[in-house]
Amino acid sequence: MSTVTAGFQVLPNGKDMNTDGVIPKMVEVVKESGLKYKIGPMETVVEGNFDNIMLLIKTLQQVGIHMGATEVLTNVKLHYKPDGISIEDKMTHVN
Repeated sequence: MSTVTAGFQVLPNGKDMNTDGVIPKMVEVVKESGLKYKIGPMETVVEGNFDNIMLLIKTLQQVGIHMGATEVLTNVKLHYKPDGISIEDKMTHVN
């Protein structure tokens, strides 16, 4: 499968849970994933093969649970083109 891009939010949730340390840990996992990424104020965008992206999202959900969340809500947007799509391709019309 060609390169895809995914925009996602992973939101840890739990009653009486302080999530302050969870998001920085998730950002660390994204940076260590080996995928090209851009972290924004509302979502993170990654570029890579579909399976690696989905594995990253699964790992991030597990980070939330392991750090005390009772549930993790995840929003994902995928962009696929047969010949591939990169973060830079998506930015050409913005600048």
